[in-house]
Amino acid sequence: MSALDNITGNFSIDQYQDNQYINGYITINSKLLIDKVIGIFYRCDADGINCEYFQTWTLTDICPKLKDKNQIWSRWYGSFDPPMVCPIDKVHYRLINGTYDIDQGVRWYSDIANYQWKVTQKMYAGDVYIGSYVFKLSIFSYRKKLKPLL
Repeated sequence: MSALDNITGNFSIDQYQDNQYINGYITINSKLLIDKVIGIFYRCDADGINCEYFQTWTLTDICPKLKDKNQIWSRWYGSFDPPMVCPIDKVHYRLINGTYDIDQGVRWYSDIANYQWKVTQKMYAGDVYIGSYVFKLSIFSYRKKLKPLL
């Protein structure tokens, strides 16, 4: 994960059992109220080298979206301290065990585990660009081999 422009931070990836989490600090260097988020998704091959544009999400109704449960972003935004709630006017946030709900991702796109992903999240106050962060995801799937009953 990396932050750009008016958003800064330092991050670490920590592993607990079979899961990885992002921990760190994020600073939004703007007093403007964020009211629009644009997420740009790039789908990359298994090595993460050859990436192609996949799709863009534009969210203008941020306040209700931050409260939504069972969304792909619900766990991520639930990891912010203080909680990321509207109005988004805080400067400093701590990210504690940030992750995404992969089950929701599979519902969104069933082939999600066969690619690496590069996602850019851009934040705006009206038409004023505040900053963005970029993260790269590798989602692995596996099948457990079962022993035959006979």
